[in-house]
Amino acid sequence: MKKEKTFFKKSFFWYSFFVKFFFRTLGCKMNALDSARISAALQMAGHTPAKNESEADTIFINSCTVTARADRQSRQEAHKSERAHKKTIIFGCAVRFSPEKWKKDFPKALLFRDERELISYFGISAADLEYSLFDRTRIPIAIQTGCDNLCTFCATRIARGPSRDFSTENILRQIRRAERAGAREIVLTGIQLAGFGCGDTRKFPERTKLPDLLREILTKTTIPRIRMSSLGPQFLNNAFFDVFSDERICDHLHLSIQSGSENILQKMNRGHTAKKVFEIAEKARKIRPRVAICGDFIAGFPFETEKDFEKSAKMIDKIGFAKVHIFPFSPREKTAAAKMPPIDAEIRKNRAKKLREIGRKNRELFCRKNIGEMAEILVETAEKGFSKNYVRVKIPDGKNGELRKVKITDENLVDDFGR
Repeated sequence: MKKEKTFFKKSFFWYSFFVKFFFRTLGCKMNALDSARISAALQMAGHTPAKNESEADTIFINSCTVTARADRQSRQEAHKSERAHKKTIIFGCAVRFSPEKWKKDFPKALLFRDERELISYFGISAADLEYSLFDRTRIPIAIQTGCDNLCTFCATRIARGPSRDFSTENILRQIRRAERAGAREIVLTGIQLAGFGCGDTRKFPERTKLPDLLREILTKTTIPRIRMSSLGPQFLNNAFFDVFSDERICDHLHLSIQSGSENILQKMNRGHTAKKVFEIAEKARKIRPRVAICGDFIAGFPFETEKDFEKSAKMIDKIGFAKVHIFPFSPREKTAAAKMPPIDAEIRKNRAKKLREIGRKNRELFCRKNIGEMAEILVETAEKGFSKNYVRVKIPDGKNGELRKVKITDENLVDDFGR
């Protein structure tokens, strides 16, 4: 700790004046939220955001380590900043995961494992970080961070630490402020979002308080649209589906699945079964027939046979996912899966490609099923926006932040279906 204090003291002359900054953010919605909150706090303190990287004197790299590729991209961004002779500040999951390695590779940069240390370095109060808003039509609201699960492939759990919930009062306060700022949709985010209120997301999934939180938001705010980011299937119980029927909650479920094979799910230590995923899809469609069911899958996990792989392919096709995110398995140091015998990289790549193609076809089928339907569209950038079930539509005369009832047609459907 003494070393860090000395390092900060030597570097303090950098920020004895206001800076013009630019953020490079990699990874998940939580990282995007962290960057936005820190950016807002910096602006409140008098620092200026640059329109592009070339205009900035200081570059913030919010790193990601969920895959080897994400870690590599984070390092590329940091090298790019240093080559441009910018003052470089690096924080986020990759730095928390391998701090000594990053310190060795980027001795001239300022590294922060904790965002509160980062803003404190700039003389900013933690309260400003918690409650700042940012200029977005769809505003993310963090309800928890961290995770207690022991998924054998996951580096994010190590980087983010144990599950910690934000208070319901804090969450409601942020939503009300978003309402006053004119937001029409919030996105509830977290590392193990559906495990909100469990106490231990690994041992007690049945204790989730996410349904209770959703009822509080529905009762005590008037925000028109409530969307949720990635959800763990093991937490989605009958109480969740009771509240999911409310029309203010977007009919869009993004599930963190990873495999359609029971065998591989066990080796991943996921905490849910393939059977559970099918049950969720059936329940969701009974309640909200137009629901978009989306999911994350890993291709080529250690021990995955061709039969295991086919089960993932069949799950994507049978459920008819509206969108899938496919990742070839990437061994991460410090995880149990890194010690398992890997499948050939070319096989992983080819399996991921096949799953993406199945997902693309299902995305197109899902979007085209919505043609002819009247949908509420939230207009965002470039006169385009999304329906509650995440179909992208063009509205030529739409205004940013406007909610518009629109009939979906061949002409205004602008989704590229993942091509």
